[in-house]
Amino acid sequence: MGFIFMCQKVVSNWGMSEFGDAELGDKRLTERLVRLADSFANAPESSINQACESWSEAKAAYRFFQNDNVKESKILNMHVIKTVERIKNHDTVLVVQDTSYITYTSHKKTTGLGIISRKAGINVKNIESKGLIMHTAFAVSSDGLALGLLDQKIHSRPPISEEIKELKKSSHNNAVRIEDKESMRWLNTLKETVKATNISATQIVTVCDREADIYDFFELAKTQDSAVLVRAARDREINRKSKCSTKDKQKLWEVVENFQCSGKITVEIPGRDNKAGRTAHLDVRFGKFMMNPSRNNKAPNRNASKFTDVCDTGY
Repeated sequence: MGFIFMCQKVVSNWGMSEFGDAELGDKRLTERLVRLADSFANAPESSINQACESWSEAKAAYRFFQNDNVKESKILNMHVIKTVERIKNHDTVLVVQDTSYITYTSHKKTTGLGIISRKAGINVKNIESKGLIMHTAFAVSSDGLALGLLDQKIHSRPPISEEIKELKKSSHNNAVRIEDKESMRWLNTLKETVKATNISATQIVTVCDREADIYDFFELAKTQDSAVLVRAARDREINRKSKCSTKDKQKLWEVVENFQCSGKITVEIPGRDNKAGRTAHLDVRFGKFMMNPSRNNKAPNRNASKFTDVCDTGY
């Protein structure tokens, strides 16, 4: 069972305001949750033993996490409710999706872990790292104020079936349905975000890195009428007149380069790892284009969809 609490110094009643109404089936469990929330929030960098005031408090924390009646979904749902209340106080909120890979390779006795990476070493052909995968939707204001989580899933990577392995080999992963890919986590979290915030008049913008540059993700965003900002990962063929058209096709990078520059931003990047700092100049361009599904997309009745794409081109 995994829990992520907001990492900020808080006053002693934060746990009560955040989790005091959590329904865990026993008032004593809710009281323990409130105490743990305050302890962890006041020492976010510490282990359980360090965050708790005494050994007896630490043992109580371990008993709480091992209690089968304590469901992380109930704790998260309570936090999401509070997050949405904070969101309502802002005109625009960014919901940042990202994935973290938590390595437990050195925990030899821990069961239920999945393989999160493989690499070749000097003397060993196949080095495997085991751990858990955590995907989070974190809400922040446009000024950078942390508002809380809207969704979070923690799981271990299951073994790949032989059927999926063969599809990956024969088509470089292109013939595998989106529902059978790990990429589905981006879509599922977008659905949870929309469901959690549909009662708010606030403009919600989901922000993702290039791993979410998936046609199915943009298609879902359009059907959900949800604004998204995704860092582009590939130079797509766009503006095709049909799914299989080979004429008059255009490439995304070239089209964006031809958009009118609407502004410039200068960013000072500090030096690190013995490298000198530098100045990055960013041209902001935006415009519309037609995004087409890939030719090997097997989903039925899929047509090209129009999106407004905001692109930042750095020099």
